[in-house]
Amino acid sequence: MAMKLVPLIIALAFIISDVHGCKCGFQNFHRQFCASKYVLYGKVITEKLVDGGSVRNKDFRRYTIRILNRMKGVSERIGSDVDIETPKQSASCGVNLEVGNSYILMGNKRADGTKTIISCDFPTQLISLSPYQAFYMFTSGPFSYKLNCRRGCSKIDENSVGCKLDRIGNELTACLSKYALCKKQGRTCVWFHNNKC
Repeated sequence: MAMKLVPLIIALAFIISDVHGCKCGFQNFHRQFCASKYVLYGKVITEKLVDGGSVRNKDFRRYTIRILNRMKGVSERIGSDVDIETPKQSASCGVNLEVGNSYILMGNKRADGTKTIISCDFPTQLISLSPYQAFYMFTSGPFSYKLNCRRGCSKIDENSVGCKLDRIGNELTACLSKYALCKKQGRTCVWFHNNKC
């Protein structure tokens, strides 16, 4: 009897180990801006499915993006095209962007400089941002994500001293992400414009 169960257990273990999905966990726009290697606003020009070869689940999408605005880590000029790659499958955190639409894209770079993006990187259309998020995103002064990331206000989580956020998404977390800025004030970082929350 036990010998009959061994193949079944092995098969179940193989199936279970192969099942996975995309989990992003705690997200905040300011935090993601700081953690990203590049941030840009661009229009999707083309989408191409690329075969990853014999390796299972390595197929990917390559989007050609026309740069409309550069916020961080982008050396290409405004108006030029850049390729960004993402996994093909949404279970692998792949992103589906529509050709012709414009998005704010934040992501990472491989060692060879190739830009990548996954769904946890907040690909979003400008219309989805609050006016506060758009201002913090596109400006470069003291009320910008960019400057405050450089000043060290990038630790935004449950262990943060000044800009604490609950790891579990709740109303306060969503409100702070939508309206507030983790801003350097003196030697510490504090929530600025959080009176709406």
